[in-house]
Amino acid sequence: MRQLRRRRGFTVAALAMAAALTSTAAAGSMGHHGGFGKDKVNGTQTAKGILLPSNQRISPYGARYRTDGGRLLSSALSPDGARVAAVTWKSFTGYLTVFDARTGKVVQRLGTGEGKDKRLGDGAAGTDAPLYSPDGKNLWFPQAADVVRLRIGPDGKADKPVVIKLTGPHGSALPGGMALSPDGSRLYVALNGSNTLGVIDTGTDKLVQEIKVGNAPRQVVIAGGRAYVSNEGGRPATAEDFTNLSDGTPLVADRTTGAASTGTVSVVDLAAGRQTRSLKVGLQPTALFLQGSSLLVANSNDDSVSVVDTRAQRVSQTFNVNPLPGSKTGSHPNGITMAGDGRLLVSLGRDNALAQYHWDGPRSPVHYEGLIPTDWYPVTVQYDTALRRVLVTNARGVGARGPVTTVHDGPDTKPATGHNTYGDTGTLTSFRPPGRTELGRLTHRVFVNNDWEKLLGRGNPADPLARPVPVPEHLGERSSIEHVFLVIKENRTYDQVNGDIGKGDSDPSLAQFGRRITPNQHALAERFGLFDNFYDEGTLSADGHNWLTQADANDYIEKEFGAFYRSYPSQGEDALAYQRTGFLWDAARRAGRSVENYGEYVNLQLPPKDVPSWSDWYKAARILEGKESGPLPVPTGKYPSTSDIPSLTAVNKPDFPTFDTDIPDQYRIDVWLQHFRQAEKTGKLPALTLMTLPQDHTAGTSGKDPYPTAMVADNDLAVGRLVDALSHSRFWKSSAVFVLEDDSQDGVDHVDGHRAPLWIASPYARRGAVVSTYYSQLNVVRTIEQILGIQPMNQLDRAAEPMSDAFTTSPDDRPFTALPSQVPLDYGLKKPGAAPETGPGVPNGKERLALLWQRWSAKQSTGGSGPELDEVNPAQMNRIAWYESTGWRRPYPGDSRILAPDEVPGRDKPAQDLD
Repeated sequence: MRQLRRRRGFTVAALAMAAALTSTAAAGSMGHHGGFGKDKVNGTQTAKGILLPSNQRISPYGARYRTDGGRLLSSALSPDGARVAAVTWKSFTGYLTVFDARTGKVVQRLGTGEGKDKRLGDGAAGTDAPLYSPDGKNLWFPQAADVVRLRIGPDGKADKPVVIKLTGPHGSALPGGMALSPDGSRLYVALNGSNTLGVIDTGTDKLVQEIKVGNAPRQVVIAGGRAYVSNEGGRPATAEDFTNLSDGTPLVADRTTGAASTGTVSVVDLAAGRQTRSLKVGLQPTALFLQGSSLLVANSNDDSVSVVDTRAQRVSQTFNVNPLPGSKTGSHPNGITMAGDGRLLVSLGRDNALAQYHWDGPRSPVHYEGLIPTDWYPVTVQYDTALRRVLVTNARGVGARGPVTTVHDGPDTKPATGHNTYGDTGTLTSFRPPGRTELGRLTHRVFVNNDWEKLLGRGNPADPLARPVPVPEHLGERSSIEHVFLVIKENRTYDQVNGDIGKGDSDPSLAQFGRRITPNQHALAERFGLFDNFYDEGTLSADGHNWLTQADANDYIEKEFGAFYRSYPSQGEDALAYQRTGFLWDAARRAGRSVENYGEYVNLQLPPKDVPSWSDWYKAARILEGKESGPLPVPTGKYPSTSDIPSLTAVNKPDFPTFDTDIPDQYRIDVWLQHFRQAEKTGKLPALTLMTLPQDHTAGTSGKDPYPTAMVADNDLAVGRLVDALSHSRFWKSSAVFVLEDDSQDGVDHVDGHRAPLWIASPYARRGAVVSTYYSQLNVVRTIEQILGIQPMNQLDRAAEPMSDAFTTSPDDRPFTALPSQVPLDYGLKKPGAAPETGPGVPNGKERLALLWQRWSAKQSTGGSGPELDEVNPAQMNRIAWYESTGWRRPYPGDSRILAPDEVPGRDKPAQDLD
């Protein structure tokens, strides 16, 4: 723990908080004194603040200014302090939003592609802030493949865009941070995708030079004829290093977790045009801030800030910024500024707070003073000297509270209108720096908002003689549950599936995949407990799977929402997407627990010319189930799942197919059953089993794949069969199954877009209960850790409350018998050789449109794995599903008429995620 001294900046209240921090909780002594009760995530501002789906509240200090929708990725303050230019991401479109710094009013949007507003260049937002020229007459705006130069008029508005094209070795150059030369003739750009420092001639608006630096450069600062570049991916690898890839670049990586294990700052001699030194700093250095001759570096993946002495060209000190005693991972520092003399502010993205320190210069240790609460996930902190106010840009703002969304998932489903995960409402918060007494009160507020207070007392140690219960009071005590299954499905909201269940906070009008389509999941909820106040933290699969496997999505993932061009890490394959403490399977193995993985967070290697047909998959499933004889048309193990993470490879079952919508879940569950039957013979079932059953993702209505109702029914039957097999086995008396979605992006919910279904099956589950306690994916991870004696991975799962009220100490061992599907699993699948059809029920006058869409749909990669699905344009895909399901009688919400494929707004925008 950092040393705390009585010095200027400390108040009585702050000192009281500091004293409390010295009594650090043991990580395993959770107790059951925290949590958020039965409060709901509904965007309501109460005296407690706004409850988020991330086990946190927000109650920011100062004024709050909302957007009308969209995630704010970063921002820049104009030189006169009058305007704030922010990079904005909304529904896969990137654009510029300009705010009035004094009032917070949006004064301009540019590049949305809506109405008369044309896109800027490629239309994909970058991840880092725009840059104003010192005179305020120019603004440079980074995008995925280019930089746009804008002229700023007397009214402060941007106009006359000039697109400066860039290239990259692996695709997009991904321009990041920028800096101008003192004379303004050169614009220096960290080209994150090219591993170079780009030099742009501002007179010609041309890229004239690229200087090799470290891997994944992120920010650049100019001082004394040198450029300092933070390299998120660290130093270039040598032949002796173990490496893992990120965007095609081999990064020096950890031999167990596969995570990038170095971080550097490149020193570039601008006159010579080359790197002269590489300074070792913390992991994933991002934000840079120059204070005199000191360069402060935010190390986002290890919760520290390094101070570089630019005169001596060395790191003079590094200090930890995680404010929770006993935790070293999970705060995500990502922004730095000085707010007046001696007041150093560091934005802590995951803590929804700024940490304030006293700065006495480069030779003196910095001293922690307290915390200031912000909105959800601050990404930029700046000081407006004109207004003498601190300005914070909050990426996720007040949560998914944007305009309600209407979606549809195909024939035999119902249209739904409500809240969706993409309804991000980013915010700016602004305040005068707090006084001494106020800072102590604000620090306490941050601890309450993050539910950290319960961790401040020492608590009681684990009792090795305590009677086993399902969820032990203290980590390390025995549980009556020995085998845990974590089953991860895809993308549904609570109301989509459970809206018609007839109890709890359920809206039957939003039940798109109700009882007829999901009889097993309804039966599980009715028997083992209904959870109507449960939430997924993630927005989509790229962060959703990371929340479940790492109890977090690190700053790199949060910032990638501008483009996801480096990677889409829903299944790994990116060394920068991994936290330094590893994954749930790593933590389990450190605790001495056995683990097996079936398809989660791995990739599928499908031979491109040898993909089986649906009939082959179905036949293979019937043979494996014993319903048919003959040779397997799809032999098990032919399509192996692989991982770039060594520790996951060690526990993965490669014959189990991972995410691919061309493979039915019946085949997956049959492969698992082969392993399970062997475990029944040996009596050895792993303590932790991870499994993906992804078919409720669905794959459109082209006829190349079954319709959504059939794919969801396939998924439901697989879940039922898993619980059926386990509950009829010798292991049932000591087992628990957690079934949940990776995210809830593909639907809407009347409470919140992040509300999602959860099923728990166990003899110890509370039969017939409606559990309305606030819980999230983090609570599921924490409960698994508590049951199996696994130490938390970071401060988030450490603070999460175990789900004790979901269980009872009086077991009911009656088995569960799977219910047959009421929907043919090949419903909507066209027979081989069948001629294209416009479909039944197409009204007169719409036949040609229906045929155009059928032909368009037939050309799309609507099935398969994530990379294939990413080729499909979401604006077009959503419309064909809507037209088919509404009988071609109503235009898509927001359109004035039914459109042909080439008339759809945003049709030239590539998809970032359909998984």
